[in-house]
Amino acid sequence: MRSNYQAILFDCDGVIVDTETLSSNILKQMLHIEGLDVDDHTLHTQFAGFTTKENLALAESMLGKPLPEDFQERYRQAFNNTIKTSLSPIEGVVDLLENIDCPIAMATNAKRAEMELKLELIQLTHHFKTRFAVDDVVQGKPAPDLYLKAADALGVKPEDCIVIEDSLAGIQAGKAAGATVYAYSAVLPASLQKEAGADATFASMKELQNLLGLTA
Repeated sequence: MRSNYQAILFDCDGVIVDTETLSSNILKQMLHIEGLDVDDHTLHTQFAGFTTKENLALAESMLGKPLPEDFQERYRQAFNNTIKTSLSPIEGVVDLLENIDCPIAMATNAKRAEMELKLELIQLTHHFKTRFAVDDVVQGKPAPDLYLKAADALGVKPEDCIVIEDSLAGIQAGKAAGATVYAYSAVLPASLQKEAGADATFASMKELQNLLGLTA
């Protein structure tokens, strides 16, 4: 049964494009070189979904000293080089987007240049005519700013929107905005996502289509 919604607001990384694993592996390897070993659970629960600036500040607090001045730039270059050869849409996303019959928008904690590059590489830019990056707001996720801005741009109240997320920070942002949140449980356990406030979880894009009432 279709939920009562007027628009759908999408996160990008880990929901539209398969970048969470790529970025986590790069960060994990680079932090190891600096003397900080971070396990996958910590990466997925404390780093995923936050801005790079916030992630590096957290890493420095865990490390107990500043990271090298060029660390962020080296991380950005390594990530961009990797996605140019390894990036792909999440399985089933293209079919999902083609079946949606209401307004949609993207709201991501990534920088605008990174968002545009990802969408161009997977050839999905045309689906997201309305899209916002962390550059467009004062506070990124878990603050609600991005989703409030996206809903406003579509002319829809946040409470009439479905937010599609995966990270704990993103789920918190969607709920803080007043939206209903569906969480993709490909990496994080559904139990953790529900604890963060997710209204429902799904394990595949086909399952999401059923949640959205897009399939018979």
